[in-house]
Amino acid sequence: MPYQIYSHTLPSATLGTQRIIKAHHFGDQGARPKVYLQAGLHADEWPGFLVLNSLIKLLKEADEKGLIQGEIIIVPVANPIGLAQNFHGYIPGRFAFSDGGGNFNRNWPQLGEKVKKRLHGEVSSDSQENVSLVRSIIAQELAELPENTELQGMKKTLLALSMDADEILDLHCSGEASMHAYVAQEFEEHFRPLLALLGAKVGLSELETGAASFDETNVSVWRTLKSDYAHLIPWGSRSLTVELRGENDICDEYAAHDAKALFDYLILRNVIAGDTPEIDDSKVVYYPLDAMDLVKAPCAGIVCYRKNIGESVEAGEVIGEVVDLMDDDVDVSRYPLVARADGVFFARVQRRLVVRGESIAKIAGREHLAFREIGNLFED
Repeated sequence: MPYQIYSHTLPSATLGTQRIIKAHHFGDQGARPKVYLQAGLHADEWPGFLVLNSLIKLLKEADEKGLIQGEIIIVPVANPIGLAQNFHGYIPGRFAFSDGGGNFNRNWPQLGEKVKKRLHGEVSSDSQENVSLVRSIIAQELAELPENTELQGMKKTLLALSMDADEILDLHCSGEASMHAYVAQEFEEHFRPLLALLGAKVGLSELETGAASFDETNVSVWRTLKSDYAHLIPWGSRSLTVELRGENDICDEYAAHDAKALFDYLILRNVIAGDTPEIDDSKVVYYPLDAMDLVKAPCAGIVCYRKNIGESVEAGEVIGEVVDLMDDDVDVSRYPLVARADGVFFARVQRRLVVRGESIAKIAGREHLAFREIGNLFED
């Protein structure tokens, strides 16, 4: 099938408004492997927009040359709802203003138990037949999801496009950060080449975060089923969240580099025909998510950092200070930001005016931190 663009209309939230999600399709429908990519689910995180725009150009050329072997779906703008939340030039696109509010990348529909109930008694000794069966049941469950609101419609649309894919790549970014990714423990080795191609040295290894995020939701069905059926039902889907550096790390050079990395990865996975890329993954290191220190502001004020993104830190080391502008004595108005883990300082908020108690910096550590709660590893 030649390159096609499909528009998916969301339920109209208010009189006279209508939003759409555009999906770019390459390859024959049903061809394998199938890879799904999206950007901007957090609508204030924009590097992925330009990266996927650049990747689409590469894929159009590959399509014209007949090199597409699998199926590729790209949604370059995944959250038109969040993008519309423009408040005097500022787009607070991480949280929904309507439909009960909440983080756009949390609390997605969990279908695992429903699929397992429908599957009961149908599993055979043919693992690939089982994968096809599970995918058909997932499609049935997706069709029954409600779309009474615009947000429900958006989630249903994105899941319908992605949940039968072999791989799902969800592109995000942090405030200020080095390239990194959140990867399920089961997929560390599978995605190591992708991290290497992107130049990510930090991978956060997770199991159950409790967030019910988009990438977790796409694999949660398979994780649920494998607990009962093990090898009879292999992984029918693998997903990860890629953090494309910081919010302002947007330029043609970065976009070209990252798009080429994604294109090479598609070659590696036999989705596109081409010469297999050479990969050096020796610099990719996985750190347990429950070993990640979220450094919190000890007071409200202006933050000044002593350490730079990408630098190593030691537990007890001061990585910066927050200046409390309300202190009477300016000579003692600086409060230290103290690392609680040995590791890599890889991300921080972009704002320099911070609120007391908020997490403003991230350190990837190697050892479990007692104050990190398994199943509740994301605070927002």
